[in-house]
Amino acid sequence: MLSFARKRLGGERLNLTPRKSLILFTVLVVFLFAQAIWWVTFMEILANEKVEIATKLGASSEYLELLHQEERSRQIMIGLEGTVFLLVILAGVWLIYRSLRKLEELKFHQENFLMAVTHELKTPLASILMYLDTIESEKISADKKVALVPRMKEDVNHLSKLVDNILDAGRFERSGYRLRLEWFDLSKLVSIRLDTFEDAPGQKFLKIHRKIEANLRYYGDRKALTRAIDAILENSIKYGAGDNAEIDVAVRAGKKEIQIHIADNGIGLESRDLGAIFERFYRVGGELAGRSEGSGLGLYLCREIILAHGGGITAHSDGLGKGTKFTIKLQRSKRSEDDTVDRR
Repeated sequence: MLSFARKRLGGERLNLTPRKSLILFTVLVVFLFAQAIWWVTFMEILANEKVEIATKLGASSEYLELLHQEERSRQIMIGLEGTVFLLVILAGVWLIYRSLRKLEELKFHQENFLMAVTHELKTPLASILMYLDTIESEKISADKKVALVPRMKEDVNHLSKLVDNILDAGRFERSGYRLRLEWFDLSKLVSIRLDTFEDAPGQKFLKIHRKIEANLRYYGDRKALTRAIDAILENSIKYGAGDNAEIDVAVRAGKKEIQIHIADNGIGLESRDLGAIFERFYRVGGELAGRSEGSGLGLYLCREIILAHGGGITAHSDGLGKGTKFTIKLQRSKRSEDDTVDRR
């Protein structure tokens, strides 16, 4: 894990927190300005001393005027050079400070990510272990033991998906997402995913309203887009309104693009979170408290997949408690479908 500006001084570790780095940056700026002011003042003192010495030696008024002009020109030249130098230093200090802040934020999110992943791993593992103990018990009937198998598969699938997300997050960061393109019915894909979430165990209170144009053909990566849509739906359900959760899904096509809108009636977002939720490891609110499950990778992977298709994704919310709306825009392909095969 990245460390934040850590050095060893006399065997002890120096850890610059954001507050300390801001103080250090301010001190450096003040010091540089003080140096610049002192340099200008010192040059003025030297110029006055030269004029005074020349006056005592009986220099003519023309020579004194020439001396004034030379010193003034020298001051202007050195002042301009010093100003440029000062600005360059300040720019460098600012870039260093900003980099340190970004490193600290990344470290913070990585720590939260490790905490979240640990929880995400331990929960299904503990569940599977409990199921295995139950299956080994002689007091449980065979029918009840068989009924536990789908639950174990569900936990295994959850673990597998989490591992895939972690591996793919690193892969996307290095080389981007590689698409496997084909023609398919995007309308049908969205409908199938909505059916899957609506019929999932424990989702009996979820209401999904659909406005999906039929037979929208799209040239893209079917599996990747399935993953992206699932990430948004999972997010909408996770941060939904509990037993009153409702999701509005609309899919419509224009001449140049297809738009997918997924809106929920959940907890909503603050303006500062609207762009940040697509960053790696970012989780909205209460991260350290662990009030919500998740690794902070789902929406990041979703964004990378959409960008790889040449599209875009945005989030909008009117504020906390007012739900969130995700909009995916996919450019329609100019390719012909004649030389491709549509496989389900």
